[in-house]
Amino acid sequence: MLAHGPATSYDLKQRVAFTIGNFWAFAHSQLYDEPARLAEAGLLTATEEEGGRRRRTYAITDDGRAALSDWLASPTPEETEVRDLGLLKLFFATFAGPGDLPTLAHTRRDSHRVRADGYQALYDQIAPYADKWQVKSLELGIRIERTVEEFWTEFIDSLDAETPPGQ
Repeated sequence: MLAHGPATSYDLKQRVAFTIGNFWAFAHSQLYDEPARLAEAGLLTATEEEGGRRRRTYAITDDGRAALSDWLASPTPEETEVRDLGLLKLFFATFAGPGDLPTLAHTRRDSHRVRADGYQALYDQIAPYADKWQVKSLELGIRIERTVEEFWTEFIDSLDAETPPGQ
């Protein structure tokens, strides 16, 4: 994130919340601890305010840019990690109560729809002038959310087809 420009840990928290925080979960404490560690390693510089809250502003160094370049060039064979509470509940749905499954399906469909709509609104807002690779990552986010929304919609339809009339 600092390759985009200098920032305090609070600034990083704000940047992350609206960007990679949508698809890469991590503890916000890392945004306060990690910059100091990277500065000690020579990958960032830290400049402290003279007065006031004495906030530290971090900036990437040439060594930091080289480390970023090395990281980007390294292979990424890992599988995508899925941590979806709705999917976990669906797996154990055999043990659910009679109304639990339809509620789960409707809630998850609506949740993914809202997220996809939010991504789409952001896409519409930034696509004309944003970094093209950030826009591509947003496109994938939209597709993933729409696909999962479609799954739950089809699942709701199959539940409705199984439910006898009058129930």
